[in-house]
Amino acid sequence: MKVAHLIEKRRVYWQELENLCSQMATSRKKTIGARNVARFAALYRAACADLALADSYQLPPNIVEYLHKLVGRAHGQLYRSRRIDWAHIGDLLLRQIPREIFKDRCVQLTFWLFWAVFLLSGFMAANPDRFPNFANEIVGSETIDQMEQMYSQAPNSSTPTASGAAFYVNHNTGIGIQCFVVGITVIGGLCILLFNAATLGTVFGHMASPNVSEEISDHFFEFVTAHGPFELTAIVLAAGAGLRIGFSLISPYHREEALTRDELPEGEASLFDKTRQVAYQRIDSLRIGAKRALPIMGASAILFTLAAMIEAWVSPSALPEVAKQVIAILASGLLMVYFIVLGYPRKDDLATR
Repeated sequence: MKVAHLIEKRRVYWQELENLCSQMATSRKKTIGARNVARFAALYRAACADLALADSYQLPPNIVEYLHKLVGRAHGQLYRSRRIDWAHIGDLLLRQIPREIFKDRCVQLTFWLFWAVFLLSGFMAANPDRFPNFANEIVGSETIDQMEQMYSQAPNSSTPTASGAAFYVNHNTGIGIQCFVVGITVIGGLCILLFNAATLGTVFGHMASPNVSEEISDHFFEFVTAHGPFELTAIVLAAGAGLRIGFSLISPYHREEALTRDELPEGEASLFDKTRQVAYQRIDSLRIGAKRALPIMGASAILFTLAAMIEAWVSPSALPEVAKQVIAILASGLLMVYFIVLGYPRKDDLATR
């Protein structure tokens, strides 16, 4: 028997085992029924035999990898306990979520757009000789005067308070919700993202320009250095999460390689062509988009909260400027390790596609 025929013959049983795994994951065994439990055990033993044959006859690596995962998943459901699965939680937080965020095209789009506009605006605002009215046209002369007056005093002249922390949490939450909610409209989300990037880039550039005294410039950068990495990254992620939902409504097509087994319609799984597009009803596509956006928005909320805590307790404190710079370096390093080092795709991801 040819390999393709063997796989096609057994595929229906693997799909049935997957469905039972999904059912058992969301229900108690007592509610599933004795017949289904017995059927599950039979399919599990058959899948173990298929895996042994696949290894012996050296079937395609993606089939072997798929059977390994299927057998492991079924084993976990058959012998599961009600104790907290710390290994699964660790795998979710340190492997699955950073990789999902890293490969998300909407997050990649918002990242490049935000930083391109931020750096371009900063460059133009920092060179008033070549672009004399740029900062005034972007943020307004009144806002610039207020910013310079605000940072005329050293940031360590004020005392950190709990009310200040609450204010910054509320402020950052507003920015995050705005980026996320408007992002669902796609065009509106991109406009909000570009507006924030241009405004922040212009303020940073203006404060570094020769038009601002060295004292005010030092005060500004001493204040924003510590919490800047978390806050700017959170804005990018919030906008990316909103776009993810918006695009799932506009285009209800999803690449099969980006879907999990329980998201595929029954009988739609292809073991050979993982690059094909699978069409959904828009409500189902929205459900998949929301599922993808949830960890992105969760990461954004955590970063906004951390930024607010630092902005309230560290940025205006009497800590030496060097200490605030060290916090910024640690924050930037933490972001790079989590989203790039842990998020970068590995060979085991590619083998299952």
